[in-house]
Amino acid sequence: GFAASARERDCRAERLGMSNAEGSGPEWAVREALAKIHAVESTAKQFSKESGDRDVLAQRINEFVASLGSVRGAVGALEAEFPVELLRRLDTGINPDKFLVDAFHTCVVENQKVKGKALDLGKFHDALLEHATRAFPEEAEAYRHLKSRMDTS
Repeated sequence: GFAASARERDCRAERLGMSNAEGSGPEWAVREALAKIHAVESTAKQFSKESGDRDVLAQRINEFVASLGSVRGAVGALEAEFPVELLRRLDTGINPDKFLVDAFHTCVVENQKVKGKALDLGKFHDALLEHATRAFPEEAEAYRHLKSRMDTS
């Protein structure tokens, strides 16, 4: 049920270093860094040279930079590989879900091509056997006999 699936999810998360406990794991470190960058962005939007905001902005930037060290430390043990095409699409602002849909579509198209080739090979085999039967009837019969013995064992 639900409790079992939640327990399994927590076990997977612990294996990946993504503990639900606040203050630990890569997920928490990334969330913290995102919160810090949001604070920098908010402070920068309200920034005014005349007021003493310069120190506040510098402090927020330093906090963000420190949080990046936490992210690097938390994620350091994890290994992940990402397709280069996915990274290119992210850089151009394309939704990563679109990459996944396109990848599945490409797989379907390639699968249909391979299926077509397999069907063509089957048709070629049948045509070859038909021509061999006409040209070499005894050998073709021996082949069929051997093939039927191989198929039943």
